[in-house]
Amino acid sequence: PRALSASGADSRPAAGAGGRGVPVVMLHGMGDFASNPMGMVRLRDLIAKEADAYVHSVELCSKPEQLSNCPAEDQRNGFLMNMDHQVEQFARVVRADPQLSSGFNAVGFSQGNLVIRGYIHKYNDPPVRTFLSMHGTMMGVAGIPRCPLDFPGVGLLCKAVDRLASLGVYTDFVQGRLAQANYYRDPKRMDTYRKEVRFLPFINNEVPGRANATFAENFKSLERLVLVMADDDTMIHPKESEHFGYFEDGSMSQVVEMRSARWYLEDWFGLRALDEAKRVDRYTTPGDHLRFTSDFFVEVVREYFAASKTIQI
Repeated sequence: PRALSASGADSRPAAGAGGRGVPVVMLHGMGDFASNPMGMVRLRDLIAKEADAYVHSVELCSKPEQLSNCPAEDQRNGFLMNMDHQVEQFARVVRADPQLSSGFNAVGFSQGNLVIRGYIHKYNDPPVRTFLSMHGTMMGVAGIPRCPLDFPGVGLLCKAVDRLASLGVYTDFVQGRLAQANYYRDPKRMDTYRKEVRFLPFINNEVPGRANATFAENFKSLERLVLVMADDDTMIHPKESEHFGYFEDGSMSQVVEMRSARWYLEDWFGLRALDEAKRVDRYTTPGDHLRFTSDFFVEVVREYFAASKTIQI
């Protein structure tokens, strides 16, 4: 499709090189790509302007040594690169950018937030300071999100995703190849989920005998966590995952909100400590998944990323 061609995509990974604010790293969701001129490029440039900051929009290239200029791979890998590999590539990209060496603020969109969250737990060097999650799949999903057909060029990808999912999301084959399977948290199959899923149960510290204290300490180090939920979300099930809520174990209807959940009360990965330190803010936007208004986005960027609002290093 034209949007993926060299002429259609914006090949610059960054904008706002002369900004005074803390640098910002952004990561798109599934079906999108960093150099998409109809979406991510506009958001990148808007953040650079409103935050007066350098902004790096991360691309997920297939070759570890390639850090940018791979629009077709970037879009495909949102589906067909598993989450551990996405986190590893995200880490390579941010560590290779000297503008980010003292730390950065981060904003993710949908699935991109789980990649950023994985980076914080596993690496956080250079550290994330403020993390803004726009409709993020933070506690996973109870059903594979439907393919976003409004993005150009995803029809064949959606067919591939459907074929893989039909083989069984908890099989080793699919876990190694389908990103969405790595955060599929089936409330009715929790034992299987904790045993077979490769990504989410580990960063949640919910695998028996595999808790990692560093994962929690890294998450607690955030200066601010900002969680935005779409009130009428039809993509993420349950939508409360975007606020770190989720279904009760064994139920596909009973939702437990963040502060009543075991992962919060027992502080599996540092969320409670962060909240009790008054460093978690939650917002709700009307409408469906990623259908927030420009006015709202400008407001949160100014509030949390603008140079005048930022705690300086």
